[in-house]
Amino acid sequence: MPGGVWEIKAHAYLAQNNFRLPYTTRSLSNECLGSNRPVISLGLSDFALDVRMPGVTPKQSDTYLCMSLPLLVDDEAYVVDFKPHASMDTVHHMLLFGCNEPSSTESYWDCDEGTCKDKSNILYAWARNAPPTRLPKGVGFRVGGETGSKYFVLQVHYGDISAFRDKHKDCSGVTLHLTRQKQPLIAGMYLMMSVNTVIPPGEKVVDADIACHYKRFPMHLFAYRVHTHRLGKVVSGYRVRNGQWTLIGRQSPQLPQAFYPVEHPVDVHFDDILAARCVFSGEGRTTETHIGGTANDEMCNFYIMYYMEAKHAVSYMTCTQNANPEMFRNIPQEANIPILVESDMLKMTHGHHEESKDADKSSLLQQPKREEEEVLDQDFHIEEVVDWPGLNLKLGQVSGLAVDPENNLVIFHRGDHVWDEKYVTKMEKELLLSEVNVCYVPSVKTSIRETLTLLRQVSFHKSYLLPLPLVEHS
Repeated sequence: MPGGVWEIKAHAYLAQNNFRLPYTTRSLSNECLGSNRPVISLGLSDFALDVRMPGVTPKQSDTYLCMSLPLLVDDEAYVVDFKPHASMDTVHHMLLFGCNEPSSTESYWDCDEGTCKDKSNILYAWARNAPPTRLPKGVGFRVGGETGSKYFVLQVHYGDISAFRDKHKDCSGVTLHLTRQKQPLIAGMYLMMSVNTVIPPGEKVVDADIACHYKRFPMHLFAYRVHTHRLGKVVSGYRVRNGQWTLIGRQSPQLPQAFYPVEHPVDVHFDDILAARCVFSGEGRTTETHIGGTANDEMCNFYIMYYMEAKHAVSYMTCTQNANPEMFRNIPQEANIPILVESDMLKMTHGHHEESKDADKSSLLQQPKREEEEVLDQDFHIEEVVDWPGLNLKLGQVSGLAVDPENNLVIFHRGDHVWDEKYVTKMEKELLLSEVNVCYVPSVKTSIRETLTLLRQVSFHKSYLLPLPLVEHS
């Protein structure tokens, strides 16, 4: 039997048995799937579609490359999940568009030629090693049929190309999970974007404000994403209704640029105002910085994922103006406070290097990785299975997993206790280890077998768990 058939059957089996398919997050040449098997069956109504670069090697920094893939089914379908395949070592960001006709019929092309010949809709965006985006149950991006997009167009921005000194081929992209089952709620993307911000050199604080009146049927916001380049400190988005500011989301653009869930449900009605602010700093720059497409330019983007009732759904909306500059005098103070990011986190999350006149060009050369870095950088990804069968449990910080003698899964987690100085108390009773100053920590959750002796290091303190019958202790 051909290998492709075996692969499809295996994927279908896993999907039918509620297994999540493992996937990698690095773009390596041997990951390229080729154009002969972009579709993977996931059952009677579901299928996966791989939208990948066909093995490309960018020739210069700040290269934007595009490729397209037809939907391959005539009927209406719905995108219900996204799985990225990219690393910030090679890719600055990716955008996935839906349209009816791509700008080129080549296997890939320079995006300066355009993405789509007709109107394009942004379906997905990724940058800085962001994790996958999940849509709520019953929500999907509508594609195909009479009204949906017929093609997916992937745009990949390769910022600093020093990672391509070995001339390897890149096949970054995204795997889409689609279903033919009608979804009662249709997802869409609302993009707020500044187009005329100028950041003076040395200026400590520069605000870019965006605001638009909403004039459509109600929409419900469920996720947001922020995007700037190196000078961005914090990006915040709000719904403004009758002068009341309600936070949609606030995040540092120097952290992984994922779609983060809206913490508290926010709905937007006719005549509400959607407002966003990006805070920049021009410190360290010697020339003005403008909005633009290169790594030395800046961007101010606030993406909102929403859903609407199917009969009123609009798939894509934009806001590029500031309809009411005066109202930003009342923006919550939190929007002006930069989110501090640890220096080691900055090293992890920067996907391209600053290339200004003052930059040390030698810093652009990547140093060989130490062995422990190579181990940490392997192609493994841990993904939460949100539909795992069982009780409705809310886990605290998970520190470990084990299997007991009866093959039950044991989860070690902190639970809802607060672990501070109040929960570390000197034991008054005499123990077997009389010469040791023993403490007990009641917030540690354990499940042990008879005759088991455990020695565990907790911070700088040693915890001794003595032989006991089988117990559960919280």
